[in-house]
Amino acid sequence: MQVLRRVFLLVLFSAILVCSISLGQDRSASLLAQLKAARVISNPEPLVIGGHQVCPAAGSAKEQDMTTLDSRKNRVDIPAPNAYIPIGWSVMAKLPSASPDDLQGAPVMVEGYLSHQVKVQDEKPGESANCNLLQPNEVDWHMYLTNATNQGIAQAVIVETTPRTRPLHDWNEVALQKLVNTNNQVRISGWLMYDFQHVSEIGTERATVWEVHPITRIEVADGKGGWTDVEHAR
Repeated sequence: MQVLRRVFLLVLFSAILVCSISLGQDRSASLLAQLKAARVISNPEPLVIGGHQVCPAAGSAKEQDMTTLDSRKNRVDIPAPNAYIPIGWSVMAKLPSASPDDLQGAPVMVEGYLSHQVKVQDEKPGESANCNLLQPNEVDWHMYLTNATNQGIAQAVIVETTPRTRPLHDWNEVALQKLVNTNNQVRISGWLMYDFQHVSEIGTERATVWEVHPITRIEVADGKGGWTDVEHAR
């Protein structure tokens, strides 16, 4: 009787495990299909400061692959509030890299914590997307979104605001810095992008080259089960 019971439990456990794996695969396939269907082609805009164009829409790169990448970074369109697809931090960190164009350009939102720092990219050599310009209003802000508070950058998904999108918002760097390495959970929304330039940095300076770039909305948990937009926060 005891042997039969053990056999029954083993068979039951195996069945549950198979069902769980199958369910997980179905959910993953469903999400990938949802992301693919939601893609919006990027329509980049030039960087205009003080009424003058200081960088063209596709940046300053000469290589076609970089021009295409920078064009994705330099979009300014904002998805409808209900268009963002929720994606878990762990799921985003493990999105497939085989065919990134199948997923790039989907509007997503991902929850996590800001770690390390809000890094204003004002150091040489700069970035081709912004024509290697270095003034504060000409550069990206790199933020490190982690699955737990106060983690190293190797455990981070990179999310970025850009100088083309920030004029459309009222984001304050100092206010965002105050959220870094705290227990304040944030929700980052924006465009899903695959930054192939940084594949060699996976595991040392980032967890993945999938990014939210550019960011179009930043929210912080309100402690009541909801979210508060950080626009105008000081």
